[in-house]
Amino acid sequence: MGSVTERVDELVASGDLDSIAGVCDEAEIIAGGAGNVPDWPHAAHVLGWMLGGDLERARCVYERAPATLRDGDAELRAVHAVLVPMLHRDYPAVHIAANAHQWSQRCAPIVTSLIERYRAATLDLLERAYTTVQCAHVASCLGVTTEEAAAQGIGAGWTLGEDGMFAVVRRKVEDVGTLGVDAVAKLAEYMTHVTDFNGSDEDED
Repeated sequence: MGSVTERVDELVASGDLDSIAGVCDEAEIIAGGAGNVPDWPHAAHVLGWMLGGDLERARCVYERAPATLRDGDAELRAVHAVLVPMLHRDYPAVHIAANAHQWSQRCAPIVTSLIERYRAATLDLLERAYTTVQCAHVASCLGVTTEEAAAQGIGAGWTLGEDGMFAVVRRKVEDVGTLGVDAVAKLAEYMTHVTDFNGSDEDED
């Protein structure tokens, strides 16, 4: 059996990203702590739990990393920069942080999948929070351009007026599953109160 880093790289290569957190946790228990293993994939380990929607476990994994790595590992710092706004429900800051780092070959696919799931969960929450909402506000929350936000809103069945305001159409509960994302529900638990954002021009339902 290869090292935990090699096993994580194999999971990334195969696209089995949801197994990363479990594999790292198991290896950490066997090793008696990640700090006892040289070249532990700390950044991927934290991202693995973020991908699974368990932000508290992700935070704990980060805090277990040696202080020297939390301070000196650029990629681990970049992961933390994404985790913090997720914990604080600062949606635009999540996307800014995710785009600010040049991710490694190991972490790039995990981050890409994470942001895709985060956007899906955010769009679902916006749909449940608003009856009307500005396209620009949707774009900010999703971390995309207004053109891309318009396409996503229209794709969700919303109507976009000439004033840039969406009329939100809620899907039936059973239709939410068509998002095809296993972790959306878990992520949504950490992404409540979308209306905490500055968006006073939107009507809350």
